[in-house]
Amino acid sequence: MTWKDKMAEFGGGDVAFLSEDGEMITFIVIADPFLIEGKYRGTDTERIACPVVTEDGFSLLVVGKRAARRISKHEERFKDSAFVLIRHGEQGDTKTTYELKGCDDPGLTESLFKSAQGVDFTEDIKAAVEQAKEIAIT
Repeated sequence: MTWKDKMAEFGGGDVAFLSEDGEMITFIVIADPFLIEGKYRGTDTERIACPVVTEDGFSLLVVGKRAARRISKHEERFKDSAFVLIRHGEQGDTKTTYELKGCDDPGLTESLFKSAQGVDFTEDIKAAVEQAKEIAIT
């Protein structure tokens, strides 16, 4: 069994966060976002959960509102473009920024769209949103 399989079994395996400086994710957007409310260091938070497909398959990418707004500016490209989101800032750094750019690998973009083609992610999304909500309140 792979790490990804184990994490899915344990819960939270379909939820992705960028938490380290330089960490990045390449993805296509497959559905509308969800608001995830929680707490961080005792403060109420609101994060945006974006259903995406990555090289590893379905994931719920949880980001802050600034990063989600940046993604939303490219909504007209969701049907034919993949994106790369890169974190710039150490863990816990409140001044963290996120760089969003188009994926410049046409083969990877095509592969991501092929892996999502004809797949109904409704149940995956529902389960991942519930996992993200549980993670957000702990």
